[in-house]
Amino acid sequence: MTVKMQTRGDAIIQDAEAVLKGVKALAQETFTRSDLSGLIEPFTSRIEYFLKAVVFPGASRRTTLNTLIDDLAPLGAQSTTLEALHHLRELYNTSKHDPDTELKWRRCMETLSGAVAALQDIAGLGLATVDAIFEQDLSSVVYVGFWDHYTGGETEFGLFLPSDHWLGTSPISTFHLPMSAWDQVKPLLVGHPRYESGETALGDDLWKSFSEEGDFLNAGVWEGDVRELLMLLSPFNDEAQEKAVIPFLARRNDLLSVGVAIVSAAVDVARADPGLAGQTLRRRVAERAKKEYAAEVATSLGRAVLDSVSDLLERVPAGQRAALAGPAFRKAETKTAPPRDIPLRLDGTTFIWMIA
Repeated sequence: MTVKMQTRGDAIIQDAEAVLKGVKALAQETFTRSDLSGLIEPFTSRIEYFLKAVVFPGASRRTTLNTLIDDLAPLGAQSTTLEALHHLRELYNTSKHDPDTELKWRRCMETLSGAVAALQDIAGLGLATVDAIFEQDLSSVVYVGFWDHYTGGETEFGLFLPSDHWLGTSPISTFHLPMSAWDQVKPLLVGHPRYESGETALGDDLWKSFSEEGDFLNAGVWEGDVRELLMLLSPFNDEAQEKAVIPFLARRNDLLSVGVAIVSAAVDVARADPGLAGQTLRRRVAERAKKEYAAEVATSLGRAVLDSVSDLLERVPAGQRAALAGPAFRKAETKTAPPRDIPLRLDGTTFIWMIA
């Protein structure tokens, strides 16, 4: 007997059905507006990321949900699919941005039922990235810290993994922003279902460690795909601010910052156009890393990472590239293992960055 493997399309439909079931169950007892919002908002964010990362992996980070939905039409999606997803988008906007407007249970049920049907339609379009075998979503716990540097007018964003190091963290990326950008970034993070802000999220010890370092602004915890977090923060990186900091502190000179950005770009490019090869593939990855993930590739470090990523990518058959994922992080097996210039490898179709 042949067992059908679950695809990415199957997985998102399953998620939608679970949310629909959750909303249906609310009617069995008294519920609040926040009970409905708590199901609608994270699910809609999940749909947006599915469209951006799976259906349209080559889309710009600036592409809105409205545009992503409209772009389904040329792929063959039914008009009812577009209508249903726009209804979901409108319900999300009401839930999140218009708290004085009542959310009706029946409207939520009808909207989610339409979303399930829409996703079933998308799953039947024959898109390679949607039909790829589903692997559990990559999730990393990432501490996000923000510090102001008044002398240079810069706000530094640092991303860290939990660690058994005495500091309790291991850095994986840094961004340099003008201080005025904080007012734009804060609502994006605070309102995101994968982010939790404040001392309670970090715990007393880590909050104390972060808050005692320089001009501390805020901190929180992201739990989810690192690529999504990078896509969220990268638009705010300021190249002038980056060039103004001490060189060894700059994003462009940090192996992990550049590395995970180029890996993220490679996954996007390979999913969107799996037939690319050679210099064309390398150029497309470099362009997306610079434009969408704020990674400087025109340095010796950037070129070295690009060489390594491109080499690994070329080893993946075109027919398997729709299933590519990453970056994921894994601790090196031993501290005495021979160092590699670029500690990157492929595990199946997942890019793994080895960390100390």
